[in-house]
This record gives sequence, structure tokens and C-alpha cells, in this order.
Amino acid sequence: MSTINYLKEKTWDIISDRRINTLHPNIRAKAKEFIVRAEKELGIKLRVTSGLRTWEEQTRLYNKGRSAPGKRVTNAKAGQSYHNYGLAFDVVEIKNGRAIWKNPNWNKIARLGKSLGFEWGGDWRNVDKPHFQMRFGIHHTTLAELYQSGQKDGAYVKLA
Repeated sequence: MSTINYLKEKTWDIISDRRINTLHPNIRAKAKEFIVRAEKELGIKLRVTSGLRTWEEQTRLYNKGRSAPGKRVTNAKAGQSYHNYGLAFDVVEIKNGRAIWKNPNWNKIARLGKSLGFEWGGDWRNVDKPHFQMRFGIHHTTLAELYQSGQKDGAYVKLA
């Protein structure tokens, strides 16, 4: 089945569908394909836990464990995360209604995501296994410049 056909399919999870719809139009089909194929091919129900984040949301997350109470959850300031451009999302396996964060299936999940063109946060020095993104060869500093200069199509930075 081609990627374009996955846009017409429903995932197992309406929450994931809603979050996928917040992503940049250039990655929505691949994100949906990822969730559908994980279930069909791997028997793994993935839920998208985070998609597009505003710069304000990113600042609140960055401040956790720093100037705000809580545990640190990100090393990316506003504008440094591909979530801020709808080019990244986080997933977790749902099994028996529960999120499986310490998951023995991360490598299988990562292989599928990478086969679809996503970069996996589990390969980074500061490991972030739930994170998948597509950069389209564009550094976040360039995306921030495009965003701040208004080079957007609706809510999304123009990538070409």
C-alpha cells in the first residue's frame, strides 16, 4: 500500500489521529503510515503523545526542572525543537490500556520509523526513544528564521 493511501486509513486510536493532524502536512501521511504499520506488521499499538508544540508550550516544557517544578523533560528551548514546526512527534506503545515507556520493543519501533524516513531520538547522545522527526535537511536555526520572518503557509513553515 502506498503512503498516500495511509492518509485515508484510520489508526486504532482517535487521540493519535488528532495529534497527527497537528503535524506539518509534509509528514502527516508518513506519521499515519507509521502508526498503522506498527499495529499491522509488528502487533504494536502506538499512540502519538505529542505533535506540534507552540513556542510557548516548548518554553514551559524546557523550564520544567529548571525554573519550574518537575523533572526535566527536554533539552530544547523554544525554536530548537522540530516539534515547534510540526516536524516531530513522540509515541508510546499502549498495551492493555497502559503506556509502556520502558519498552523492549523500541528497536523494532525505531526500525519501522527509520524505514519511513524518520530520524529516531534513540540514536542521539541524549537518548529520546519516543521521539521521531523529519528535518528535510533543514537545521532548526533556519526553521526558526523562516518562522520568525513569517515564511509560513498557515501555521507551518514553508519548507521549499
